[in-house]
Amino acid sequence: MKRLSKTTARLCGLAAWLACASTSSLAAAPQASVTANAEAPGFGDRLDPVAQSYFVEREFTINGLARKYKGTGTLGADGKWAASVVSSANPYNTIMIVRRPATAAQFNGVVIVEWLNVSTGYPLDVDWSMAHEAILREGYAYVGVNVQKVGVTGVQKLKQFGSRYAAMSIPDDDISYDILSQTAQAVRDQYAVLLGGLQPQKILATGHSQSAMRLLTYANAIQPLDNVFDGLLIHGRLATGAKLASGDNLPSTAAIRSDTQVPVFLLQTEMDAALGSGTSKQIDTDKIRQWEVAGASHADQYLLDNIAEVSGRDVAWVPPTCISPYNAMPFYATEIAAIHHLKNWMSTGTAPPTAPKLQRDWLGSIKKDANGNALGGLRLPEIEVPIAKYGHANFTTGSLAFLDLFACVAGGNTNVFNASKLKALYPTHEDYVTKYKLAADAALQKGYIRPVEHAHGMARAQAANVPQ
Repeated sequence: MKRLSKTTARLCGLAAWLACASTSSLAAAPQASVTANAEAPGFGDRLDPVAQSYFVEREFTINGLARKYKGTGTLGADGKWAASVVSSANPYNTIMIVRRPATAAQFNGVVIVEWLNVSTGYPLDVDWSMAHEAILREGYAYVGVNVQKVGVTGVQKLKQFGSRYAAMSIPDDDISYDILSQTAQAVRDQYAVLLGGLQPQKILATGHSQSAMRLLTYANAIQPLDNVFDGLLIHGRLATGAKLASGDNLPSTAAIRSDTQVPVFLLQTEMDAALGSGTSKQIDTDKIRQWEVAGASHADQYLLDNIAEVSGRDVAWVPPTCISPYNAMPFYATEIAAIHHLKNWMSTGTAPPTAPKLQRDWLGSIKKDANGNALGGLRLPEIEVPIAKYGHANFTTGSLAFLDLFACVAGGNTNVFNASKLKALYPTHEDYVTKYKLAADAALQKGYIRPVEHAHGMARAQAANVPQ
């Protein structure tokens, strides 16, 4: 009951949120219908960790009539995209999963709405997987919504759920943008049903990889029209966005529009920046922030372990064996910090700290140090005081099935230094821990990690077999 013992502090925090509650929800998004599904666990449930943190999880159906958009004029590299509605009565029926604090005293006022990632053919909660420790301990509410057709097809294939998802229907991804808007509008207007009466003060959109690509288009073309989100976290974006409609032509590289009215945080791994060098041209403003995390991969050990909790149970898939161990850079700590900064940015206007861009050579490739690790960028203590080479070149040892190949390539690699090199770098364990602490303290002071993640890092350093 540790969280409940902080009731007074939570109520004071809620009062502050009420004083600065968003007025942006006078939006044009149509009203959707939301209905609670059976209480029995459905696809992707996280009941065990949620219950342990005094949270409630419930699956809902959301359905309605969605709009389709088409870009108008030139969709240029500056991201200042215009869009118009080309049809407005497209029926859909899909699922969303809500994880929320059990009491108002636990709730910090922020709802995170994730555009669930369907790259594997199923709607997976990538940003929940990366940030769940902070969501649970800091009292965020979470809504994961499936807004794409392939996610419908995926869950309907799963025989263990019977007819539970038979009524689901999304005709095409052109309506995905409006389903996202309608989800946010439902969270704001129907919180009595969706959040058990917890009233949201700020609503934040998140999305990773393919979802980030679509969320970039949303930020540039739809958010200015609907204005239903108070901020956006775009995690692992590609060079450009996704099309609004099949006839749209997008530039090869696109920025977040400089006149965004809400904060937009772009969180990139080294792999993302390496594969999409144009993304590094994004300019920070008082409403835009981009971090490029040195040594991090598009997916990693932490993410794949958390995704496997769902995929291994519901889809019978587990991460494959790869040539090298998966990337172990604790990128998740930077996402937790980014969400914390966004919370403050949305409520007080205090912008997050900046971070250097990764260094590039004259060909545009990311420069490496003598250990083979990236130079520049946001530097966690693991790369400032390295015990391994962190990269993003990996491959399966056997299976070439799409999911296995994708996991290995996206999961990056960790190649631990040999014993003689570790001894040369860190003559004693105390020397290693001391150097790690200095780097961890610096990352904490700069705002790149939070205190809990600092403590976790110190525990890992203390437990590390360095030198061997």
